[in-house]
Amino acid sequence: MADNTIKAKLIVTDTAPLITLAMGEALDYLLYPEAPIYIPDAVLHEATIKNKAPGAESILAWVQHHSEGRVKLIATQAFADYNTMRDLVPTHRERDLGERAALETIRYVIQLKSDERAVLITEDDWAIKGQYIIAAEDRERVIPITTYDFIAGLESTGRVNSTEDVYRRIEQAGRNASRQTILDEQDESARKAITAMLRKNELSGS
Repeated sequence: MADNTIKAKLIVTDTAPLITLAMGEALDYLLYPEAPIYIPDAVLHEATIKNKAPGAESILAWVQHHSEGRVKLIATQAFADYNTMRDLVPTHRERDLGERAALETIRYVIQLKSDERAVLITEDDWAIKGQYIIAAEDRERVIPITTYDFIAGLESTGRVNSTEDVYRRIEQAGRNASRQTILDEQDESARKAITAMLRKNELSGS
């Protein structure tokens, strides 16, 4: 019988989860799974463009601190094109810039094996509702989960004491973070892959 087990070994973060985790002083939770963390340049830009925005300074400092380790900042063509337009028209803005950069990272930067999937932690409807701006075959490369799925998954594997305590801390910091979940809607192989990823390095406590 063929082995249909898939591995969720790689993480691509979206803007909203970075802000949510920063507000809860929980960015280090992204380091708990034994997986590289890919942050597209446009995503970091959107999360930190306003230095006084909630969590912006924490996000930038955290990325810089871990940039020589597992946190990998990815240069994308989407962001380069955006900057070119900004040079011509300083007021230029683009919708879904971070999302397009994240998908570019998944499609062209991360070298996925046939049994691997990129995990996209998101709070945005474009991913939650399956409204990807990519071809159908690209969807087979991604397992979307929400920030709440991620933290709750860490709790279920004993890595976080209480998801509710984390979200209480986030809300006390002034962010009304989404508690939407989508992991239960994924197929069984995807759910098992996420659980396995979150359990990795559990014994070492890193």
